[in-house]
Amino acid sequence: MVLLAEVDLRVGGRYRLRFRGRAEDSEVHEVSGLYRVVEPPRRLSFSWAWRSTPERESLVTLEFTPAAGGTEMVFRQAQFFDQAARDGHERGWTGAFGKLERLLAAA
Repeated sequence: MVLLAEVDLRVGGRYRLRFRGRAEDSEVHEVSGLYRVVEPPRRLSFSWAWRSTPERESLVTLEFTPAAGGTEMVFRQAQFFDQAARDGHERGWTGAFGKLERLLAAA
């Protein structure tokens, strides 16, 4: 569940997201960063740092290209602190993209 979403979507703009899992007693997470590249409708790149570990900043890049019947998205996240951080982000993004896929399929 999203508790807070602040977005200034421009190069140099910042974002901040606060959320928790489905259960009310789930841990609250907060992430923020800076937009580095904003090229609608093709590319978006931004830094990613958890509030609990701000020194562990990574870089997220999304690229969008037209595809038959829709749009193809390529997602990359790089510059991880360590293997465990990479693996944890992979699990989180896989779950998030699974939810997005189900939502779009139902539309």
